[in-house]
Amino acid sequence: MIRIEHDILGARVLPAHAYYGIQTLRTIENYPRAAAPVHTELVMAMASIKKAAAQAHLDLGTLPERIGNLIVKAADEVMTGKHRGDFIVDFFQDVKSEPLNMNMNEVLANRALEFMLEDKGNYSLIDPTRHVDLAQNADGVISTALRIAAHRLSQTLIRSIDQLIGYLITECKQADRPAKPENPQLGTPEWLGRHYVDSARCLQDDLKRLITASSLLQADNLGAEHIVRLPNTSAGFTAKIGTYLREITQISDYGFNDGINTVKSCDTFLQLSSALKHCTMNLSKLCSDIRVAVLQQSVPNKPNLNANPVLKASESLQQITFQVIGLNHSLYLAAEAGMVDRNVVPPLIVHNLIESLKILNIGIETFTLAITKETETVYQLPII
Repeated sequence: MIRIEHDILGARVLPAHAYYGIQTLRTIENYPRAAAPVHTELVMAMASIKKAAAQAHLDLGTLPERIGNLIVKAADEVMTGKHRGDFIVDFFQDVKSEPLNMNMNEVLANRALEFMLEDKGNYSLIDPTRHVDLAQNADGVISTALRIAAHRLSQTLIRSIDQLIGYLITECKQADRPAKPENPQLGTPEWLGRHYVDSARCLQDDLKRLITASSLLQADNLGAEHIVRLPNTSAGFTAKIGTYLREITQISDYGFNDGINTVKSCDTFLQLSSALKHCTMNLSKLCSDIRVAVLQQSVPNKPNLNANPVLKASESLQQITFQVIGLNHSLYLAAEAGMVDRNVVPPLIVHNLIESLKILNIGIETFTLAITKETETVYQLPII
């Protein structure tokens, strides 16, 4: 089944089931694709902004009640992860954010039309630009969505690092305990215990940097121009969208002020990425220490050490740390490239920051689980 949509360039055929529309289709046809899907966390954060905007317009009477309520309903679905397959624009479509923003607008408009039992693409009833994107700045939407997504992911990462630190501090006190007679190879080297202490202290400093950088994401007041299109937007709309977004995201300190923000949009993201880089360097050293300890415990005729779950988890985590460091480097290059609009966040920064937060958290959680569940066998690193 197909449907036909029209724009100023003509008509295009789309799958009947697709919630994306003709503008999204033209985007993916006109730009080379990098096979880098938009992170779900960013899509969900964008949907929360669209919901807040619709609610603000409903309060002000600038959006028809039925249409506004249906946009809110559609946004609620996207916020729970639904319709993920309809976000087909990847990160590297354009330096600016309009393609991804329009992809979201079309998905919400077509889902709202479906709620009305109308055909998708019937934009005379609900239009992606006139109704969903009403008074919004695409670059501001992406910048704000990144702040929301990065804040949420950083809170998860903070908890994971804190858990790992707690384990290291608690267990390192038992370093150099006597080995069991039946397993003489299981005594924990004293040097490794000292390194666990050092790693815990370094990670505590890293955690402070991460908490500080994360707090800037929620405390950094966004000027009205970040989300709304000035100068045609009222101060009332700016205040209302901020209020609703705080309620939706549960980020209580999230600020929205009128006026110009004197801080570049990228600065807070660079600080967070720098904090991640510091953390990964210390984690990589810890992983190297564990590998040396495992090899030191090895004896002839042992099975392959690759079967050791702690060694495997530490090697995986170390590979992730290398990747995060690389993502940080290219992120800084993107920030230094220069933009005509100082408030635009290049897509590479959006992608790399979210990717770093996600994979680092997965690596730390897997590593912590491996070392806390480790049993004392001849082939495994002892719990210290």
